[in-house]
Amino acid sequence: MEVPRHALVHAQLAQPDGLVSMGNPRRANGSRRTALRRRVAAMGAPCWICGLPIDYGLPPGDPVSFEVDELVPVSKGGSPLDPSNVAAAHRCCNGWRGNRSVAEVDRIRAACFGLGAWTDPKAYISIAKQVAGRLAGRVAPPPRSSTDW
Repeated sequence: MEVPRHALVHAQLAQPDGLVSMGNPRRANGSRRTALRRRVAAMGAPCWICGLPIDYGLPPGDPVSFEVDELVPVSKGGSPLDPSNVAAAHRCCNGWRGNRSVAEVDRIRAACFGLGAWTDPKAYISIAKQVAGRLAGRVAPPPRSSTDW
């Protein structure tokens, strides 16, 4: 007897706890996510992580392009479709944030202010990585110069 194809798919997606993975929840309801993305973009807000303006005209995939970021990450139970759980972010800032909490990002940003201003998201991420390391008790090595051979 042949096993139906859908049974094979579900068997492949089964998790160790017996639950079936439903894939990426951001794509589970594409039309709602698309409408939410348009709504957030129409607000024209700056990046909630670094505070700098976002060029909403850049193509997706560009490091400083617009992304919708979930304030409570999906990995921690947040809804990707709840308008009160999303904010505008640069792609690179969102990638750096990962699943850090809003409180942790705010704490890191506040510590970054003491180190001077940043003019682009990549500069902010560089500073934030150093600050996050210090706050976590890791001391970053001093920058190497060309004379340190």
